[in-house]
Amino acid sequence: MNDLTGKISFPKNEFQTDLIERGYDGQLNKAAMFKPNFPPPMKFLFYTLLTCLSNKTTAFNKIPLNIQYLGYAILNKTDFNYSQALFTNMVNNLKNIKMGRMLLFSCFQGF
Repeated sequence: MNDLTGKISFPKNEFQTDLIERGYDGQLNKAAMFKPNFPPPMKFLFYTLLTCLSNKTTAFNKIPLNIQYLGYAILNKTDFNYSQALFTNMVNNLKNIKMGRMLLFSCFQGF
């Protein structure tokens, strides 16, 4: 990991084009990508990222943009600011406690 020089986002057309070349088979409208449109290995990657890092409590088929960036960085072995992504998700989880929502601790151990 090289968080200091790692990116926190990617150009939308860059990572979406790459994911399409890797087998994404769905419409690209707005920033939404959907897990069922990926081939099984990538579906599992995004399922794992959503389960371990997302503060979502419903709609696990829709992949948020921050999880798309994370998956893209892992697939391309690109420097990414993983610490910032993890910290942001943990802060969002703590905010959800105050709002009475379920807390899902980040349990992502490594790559």
